[in-house]
Amino acid sequence: MKKIITALLLILVIAGCGNQNQRFNMDVAVDVTVQNLTPSTVREVVTVTGDLLPAGSVSLTNEMSGEYFLQKNPSTGALFKMGDKVSRGTVIIRLEDKAYRNTTDIEGERLNLEISEQEYEKQKALFEKGGVTQRELVNAERNLVTARKTYENAQINLDKMSIEAPIEGVITSLPYYSQGVRVQQGVEMVSIMNYDQMILNVTLPAASFGKVEAGQPTYITSYSSSKDTVTGTISQLSPALDVATRSFKGRIKVQNQDDLLRPGMFVNAGIVVEQKDSVLAVPPNVVLSQMGGKFVYVLDGETARKRIVQTGLESKDRIEIVDGLEAGEQVVVKGFETLRDGSKVKIEDEVK
Repeated sequence: MKKIITALLLILVIAGCGNQNQRFNMDVAVDVTVQNLTPSTVREVVTVTGDLLPAGSVSLTNEMSGEYFLQKNPSTGALFKMGDKVSRGTVIIRLEDKAYRNTTDIEGERLNLEISEQEYEKQKALFEKGGVTQRELVNAERNLVTARKTYENAQINLDKMSIEAPIEGVITSLPYYSQGVRVQQGVEMVSIMNYDQMILNVTLPAASFGKVEAGQPTYITSYSSSKDTVTGTISQLSPALDVATRSFKGRIKVQNQDDLLRPGMFVNAGIVVEQKDSVLAVPPNVVLSQMGGKFVYVLDGETARKRIVQTGLESKDRIEIVDGLEAGEQVVVKGFETLRDGSKVKIEDEVK
């Protein structure tokens, strides 16, 4: 009988200690970080990676041999160099070959064209007055056409002596040749890229099929610097899935007016497939689960209260709160792991 009484006393003592510990835990303030709820934006994003390509790129070789003369950049007054910007039609290099120029005889062909034009106008006027036959008029017209084509071909041949930029862009390659040295036909002269706009070819997972659409905005970030973020849009999408990889192809047009990114960079692209503005949102990790649903801890004075919530759109760093919270309330975003409904708290930090 004494043993039974002793055992009951021990149970009562242990229970009393447990209640004291529970009250102690409830009374000791837990350091927490809170966030003031204000309307914000939540985006569902599909993330892909790839290598940037320039929207325009060209490598030029010479179509004739000749003496090499690198030209001066009008904007700097110095000879062109790698990194210089050029406009379309700018002459970067001239080749000189007197024998070739004499053979082309552009001035002689120009004079021949003028004579043919005058002769045709003369024959046309005479034909209208009955002074020449139609055959004579047709012969004059044929001579004019031949003279015009001969002059155009001479101009084309003469243009081969100038290496012009066919696109606007930046000189990315400029092999060195001494001024005046003779270079053979078919060697590289200059390479130009235009990367004000760039192209990003991407491979998208099958789960994104139907979510990713043409025209959706994207945010491009270089792995070398998270600050170099530019915008782009989905410009093309394949309508078919690859059976082997369960993926499909897409193309993103990237705006790069500030030259933050460069061709060849390996970048991260976040495609915004859905966006909601002016909604209440919290970090996903603070939304906890229980049998009754999802909940967060909110501040009620110096006490943490469990609040059942309904969630909506979710991104990597934000989750929309559809119901259960109101703007202006303070949600515990750090230190919630040890909280229970009614726990005392002390605000250590506040997240805007």
